[in-house]
Amino acid sequence: MRRKRVIVGTVFVALLAMTGLQSILGNAAAYELDEAVVYPEGIGIDGLYVTPVAGESYVAAASNVQVDWSDNIIFHQFAVGAKVRTEVIIHDLDLAAAVYTLSAHFRIEQWSGVPGAVGSEVTKVLYSSCILDGLWLDGPSDAYTAEVNELGLLLYGFNWDTRKLPSTWYRLVFWIENEPAICPIDGMPVNYRGVDITSHSAGDTDTSAGTIYGFVGDDFANNVHWLDMFLYAKNAGRK
Repeated sequence: MRRKRVIVGTVFVALLAMTGLQSILGNAAAYELDEAVVYPEGIGIDGLYVTPVAGESYVAAASNVQVDWSDNIIFHQFAVGAKVRTEVIIHDLDLAAAVYTLSAHFRIEQWSGVPGAVGSEVTKVLYSSCILDGLWLDGPSDAYTAEVNELGLLLYGFNWDTRKLPSTWYRLVFWIENEPAICPIDGMPVNYRGVDITSHSAGDTDTSAGTIYGFVGDDFANNVHWLDMFLYAKNAGRK
């Protein structure tokens, strides 16, 4: 497959200057995208409309999507104070393509005990954001983002700083939700064609790959997916 270089060109810069959307420059990928991507809203990681190219970029609904949390957060035990890199990848299995959607959301919940257990409850929501929050934002923010990594793969990521947090259970939640929005490029409403997550990567529960410290769960009917993890006291029980 021909690589698609996701960079900002002179035409884009001129467009930004005319529209006042200079902040989109910060969303340009630092690495080359080396996989096909489906864009259900027809809008790319740079905030511009996508031109479909067979085998490279699709503007269509993503109807048979698999969610996959990064191995680092599944198989690593974190202590309070660690900077936890949270990464989620979603792929359309029918199109053999990654999915970039403005409807991707992410939340971090602090729990009083094991999430979902009787008597355990959410004590605090530490973070909640979506791709739309920062895509066309003027200036820096901690909004949820998607990026291209050094391998050329598209992923959703957030750097979670756990300093000053208590040693307890936490739930990381990734979900799909359409929110009314206007594209500032042309003033038209964002067209949500749909993202349907139907399966979870088997690797996220594969004990043969190592000890599991991040425990995943899914509510496929509502497009909600989570990972439960325990932050250990510093210098106690960390591996």
